[in-house]
Amino acid sequence: MVSKNPKTNVLTKQMNDLTLDRNVGKSIQTSDFYINRSEKDRINFARLEKGLLLFIYLYETAKSTLASELTLWDHRLCFYMIKDGTCTKTSDQCHHIHQTTYRQSNLCPFWYINKTCKFNSKCKNSHQFEEVSKYHRYLRTETEVNVYKLIRFIRNFAGHYIESVITDQNDQQNLYKDIIISMVHIVHFLSLKQPDSIEHLNLFLEAATINQLIPKEDLLIELDKPYDIPSIFFDLSMNFNTYWYQNNTNKQCIDFNQLSSEFITFFNDIFTGYYEGRLKSRGSKAPWREHSKKT
Repeated sequence: MVSKNPKTNVLTKQMNDLTLDRNVGKSIQTSDFYINRSEKDRINFARLEKGLLLFIYLYETAKSTLASELTLWDHRLCFYMIKDGTCTKTSDQCHHIHQTTYRQSNLCPFWYINKTCKFNSKCKNSHQFEEVSKYHRYLRTETEVNVYKLIRFIRNFAGHYIESVITDQNDQQNLYKDIIISMVHIVHFLSLKQPDSIEHLNLFLEAATINQLIPKEDLLIELDKPYDIPSIFFDLSMNFNTYWYQNNTNKQCIDFNQLSSEFITFFNDIFTGYYEGRLKSRGSKAPWREHSKKT
């Protein structure tokens, strides 16, 4: 689907003109970002574009499969269809989606409809989705849902972010840091790769930008740790036209090691498609493949 947003369209067109940065990559820093760094080391929006082009592709390719699975986690399915399989309203009259085979008779209506319940743990009904794996192939846990939402946020950021809205320079730099770190984690865990290698990061992201954040030798160790991501990145109702980001606001911890093999394999194929369709013709080598060596 082609976006109506001019900025998204420009970035999408630029996919055909991507060039590879062959610099040796270094990783991200999870704390004390830009401490004692000079003005020349600051990141501008253009340095994010290589990764943003990738995330447009990731989201647009994955959404035909994952968007329908996300409706349950977003509480957009009709509660009565989940509970009983019937609703007194027709699908065109009900404000929620009827197309679901998911059933859970003990689901709490207050928790599902209002996303809160005054009885909390004392409620006789369930405040979680049960047996989701029977109905969802890829979005089976909150971790997978949050990673997919993060991919969607970065794609929307690529198309709708207004640089002038974030007037505080420190906030702006920390926003770019959070975007970059999120992209690095996602690329690392969801793309194919060789063990103990970071070449896949250099293939898909701007290596020089990653270089600013953490020494190469610490990268794999840092990536293996859970990471706190701003909660605003998961808020789909967020308006890019307002001052929406501030550093040190609420964050949500994501442990990328909890992703299922099904979820990872699904995105492995998308990354491979991006490489085959966008990067291979420009002479890049797939870093997850063993290349023959002369002996």
